[in-house]
Amino acid sequence: MFTFSLKTLSDRLGLRDDRGSMAIMSAAFITVGLGVAAIAVDAGALFTERRTLQGATDLAAIAAASNIDRAEAAVNATLQANGVTASFSIERGQYAPDAKIPVNERFKPGVAPYNAVRVNVVKPGQLYFARSFTDKTFEIGVTSTAANAALAAFSIGSRLLAVRDGIANKILGGLTGSEISLSVMDYEGLAKADIKLAQFTDALASRLNITAGTYDDVLNSSASLGNVINAAADVTEKSGQTSATATLKSFLTQSGSLTQTVPLDALINAGPLGSTAIGDPAPGLDATLSALDIVSAAAVLANGTRQVQLDLTASVPGVASLKLDLAIGEPPQKSASTAVGQPSARVRTAQTRLRLTAEVGGVGALAGIKVRLPLYLDLAYGEARLASIDCAAGGEPRAVVAARSGVAELWIGNVNDSAFTDFSGKPSVTLASLVSAPLVRIDGQAHVDVGSTSETMLEFDNADVANGTIKRTSTQNPAESLVTSLLADADLKVRLPGLGIAAPGAVTKALADTLAPVLKPIDALLTDLLATLGVHLGEADVRVHGIRCGGGALAG
Repeated sequence: MFTFSLKTLSDRLGLRDDRGSMAIMSAAFITVGLGVAAIAVDAGALFTERRTLQGATDLAAIAAASNIDRAEAAVNATLQANGVTASFSIERGQYAPDAKIPVNERFKPGVAPYNAVRVNVVKPGQLYFARSFTDKTFEIGVTSTAANAALAAFSIGSRLLAVRDGIANKILGGLTGSEISLSVMDYEGLAKADIKLAQFTDALASRLNITAGTYDDVLNSSASLGNVINAAADVTEKSGQTSATATLKSFLTQSGSLTQTVPLDALINAGPLGSTAIGDPAPGLDATLSALDIVSAAAVLANGTRQVQLDLTASVPGVASLKLDLAIGEPPQKSASTAVGQPSARVRTAQTRLRLTAEVGGVGALAGIKVRLPLYLDLAYGEARLASIDCAAGGEPRAVVAARSGVAELWIGNVNDSAFTDFSGKPSVTLASLVSAPLVRIDGQAHVDVGSTSETMLEFDNADVANGTIKRTSTQNPAESLVTSLLADADLKVRLPGLGIAAPGAVTKALADTLAPVLKPIDALLTDLLATLGVHLGEADVRVHGIRCGGGALAG
């Protein structure tokens, strides 16, 4: 009888008893499992530690962006306050919040003006169980970028003074090639009419049939002068400023079609808010300009030939003749007279040249003889730079603008026509004939510098913004300064034809007595002429239209 058992089979197959091997394998698996668990616990701990460090770094970047000049101190204080001991580095740069730019390219380190910081923080990670398996140290590195959201809207060249009757009509009429007849009350109404930048840009977009896009899309376009004035009228009409609306429409009626092109980015610079969608009432674009500011600046920019010739005889009592030649240099592109920006943003006025030739009847030894006074003025760009925005906690916001007046050179002398309109170089000024009569001849030349190359710091608070306060640098009386220089200048040559000798002092005194009564009126006339153009002799007129304190904000 055949008997079969498992033991007999296992013996025949050579199998042996291995019950002890299970214990060994279990011990090995437990060891591996504990190691994996240790690594998992440490990995989770490192991940949590990294998230904590990222949060602290984000707060540090926001603090640094709120005070870029003291970014290192802000980062150090924030990390310490959050119990973080780590090494860090800071990169200052410029951040462009533009959806059209890839996220990783919006921050440009080292590019001024700085409006953002990138903070890099590194610290050793804390290991617990993994120390039993490795001697390596693990570092945790995080990065955070934040931009400063503080903004100010400011302008240069806006002066809301009473307008001299007839001067603005002549200048704006000459610039637009039309006959303008508005009253002083009309101009004062335009000066008092407030137009918000956002509403004005929206109205321009509507006039240009731009239905989607950003404010930069609008401002990078060109509009006709008629479009600009119509857009201003649209805003004043919607806001119930009926008097200003009527004046703007009257200006349009008197001027005709006004097809001259206005480069809008030379009129307004929206700065970091340029990427805001049309129609979005973004804080910072609620700053206001006067309707007169917009009309005057647009007329200057639209004047294609940039040369105006006017007869101003009736504007100054006591002169027999007063003729004006005006030439305006093209303002630099992307440097508007009004801007919304952050510290280091700049605005400029246009370079301007004037030739003003006055003729006056002589007195005393020059009685019955006509005296000619040719004045030439070359006024460089005036510039305003947003120096700082103070958004200290608990205090009212303040903006500081560094202003530099346009350095002017004033001459008594002759300048030829071609050199007068060529802004690529300085024209030469030659000796001028002041008196030319059979018995006496007077030739003369004088030169005076007005203005300063140094900046003046002008501080604006909330009350200044609300009241439309205009602050400026020093003033001058250029015509009086010129004639004073002329009479003391060795280049003043008074001759008696045929004799070749200096004339008696009575002739020089008669020249001074002849010119004295018209100097103050000519000074006032020059001031009014340039004020209409938004520039001023020896002065930089600055206004802050709005301040927004947003502190730092994460960017990226």
